[in-house]
Amino acid sequence: MLCGRCCGRSRTRPRWGRWCVCTARTVALRYALSQLPHPARVRRVHVGVHPTVPELRRVLADALELGRRLPRGAGEADLTLVNALRQPRVLVLDEAQRLPGPAPEFLRGLWDHPDTDTALVLAGAGSERALRRVPALASRVLTWELVPRLIPREVATVMAAFHPLWEDISEDDVAWVDEHVGHGNFRTWAKLTSHPTAESYGKSRPVVDRRMLERACARLMGPL
Repeated sequence: MLCGRCCGRSRTRPRWGRWCVCTARTVALRYALSQLPHPARVRRVHVGVHPTVPELRRVLADALELGRRLPRGAGEADLTLVNALRQPRVLVLDEAQRLPGPAPEFLRGLWDHPDTDTALVLAGAGSERALRRVPALASRVLTWELVPRLIPREVATVMAAFHPLWEDISEDDVAWVDEHVGHGNFRTWAKLTSHPTAESYGKSRPVVDRRMLERACARLMGPL
């Protein structure tokens, strides 16, 4: 999983910041971050579509809790960010594929500083392609992590751990759902879970059978 081999090492206070690129689902990313030794030190960087460098500078300041201490001048503002990045922590920038060319170069400049001790996780579908277009940045990535789709024999175990709805459903039914709708995609499974959960809400002993699963799949994907 993501981060156990890279972001978690921030506790060692390295002499340089670390980069990790993840093409994973949101749940996988959240789980990996929850396993870090200091979860409270994880900060998320919320970016819009194609942010400008000033916009990226501002959201980094928000993530680092700098508030109004960020100077207006670009040079002084960047120095303030570099000083904040001396602290061992993890910044998570999701939807990294939204970053236009100047933004990754700006990040590279900040993390090139020898005193930077903050790990940066860049996540999102297609983020690796966006970053590889900036060779100077791609060469600095410590770990490229891909969390693949679930294989069939993993699905029943993982879904039972994800939600109690799936604990009493037979492996054959789970395999049927995965073959027709789930396809190992956790986001699809999460959406699918909501339909039988809503249908059985308020029932003391709900029975989730193949017919209910077929209705749930039809609502999500249309008639099978």
